[in-house]
Amino acid sequence: MLTLMISLALSTATAEAPTNPPATETAAKPEKTKPKLVCRRIADTGSRLPERECRTQEDWDRQADSINKRLNNDK
Repeated sequence: MLTLMISLALSTATAEAPTNPPATETAAKPEKTKPKLVCRRIADTGSRLPERECRTQEDWDRQADSINKRLNNDK
């Protein structure tokens, strides 16, 4: 009777081994990509050499919007 209990305990302990690997190991983590920089040449008044300024497209758009808002508010 004791051997039967021990054999049942051992058989259930080995049967509970995980059949599927954890989801964190198999799932691919998305890589965080940096936004692409857009470089433009900015001509300063009084200088023969233009300066190069690099920003993201979102930053360029935000700057253009703020300039347009300031110009439209003056009217």
